[in-house]
Amino acid sequence: MSAAWKALERRVATALGGRRTGPAGSAVSDVVGVPWSVECKRSKRGVPEGHMLEQARSQGRREGKPWLLIVARHNDRAPIVVLEFSEFLDLARAAGRLGASAQEEGDHAA
Repeated sequence: MSAAWKALERRVATALGGRRTGPAGSAVSDVVGVPWSVECKRSKRGVPEGHMLEQARSQGRREGKPWLLIVARHNDRAPIVVLEFSEFLDLARAAGRLGASAQEEGDHAA
């Protein structure tokens, strides 16, 4: 595992208020102590790939938590996050970023 990969996992863990697990394999997500199952991936193109999504989803199912996939390019200080739309809606509602009409429309879209 490269130092850059570890640094990404550490940055994500710190930002989320959790702890990096290190090379524990598929038994646990990359970050623990947070309300999500978190998988951190580096990509040359900076886009999520199918196998990354499947790993994040599977890990979320194993842990019984909503999943997050964090994808970063090499030397990228602005990684992206991928999550299920319903989880995004829950977060936006909790943050007060959606009004009542957006909640109703979102429920039908999800």
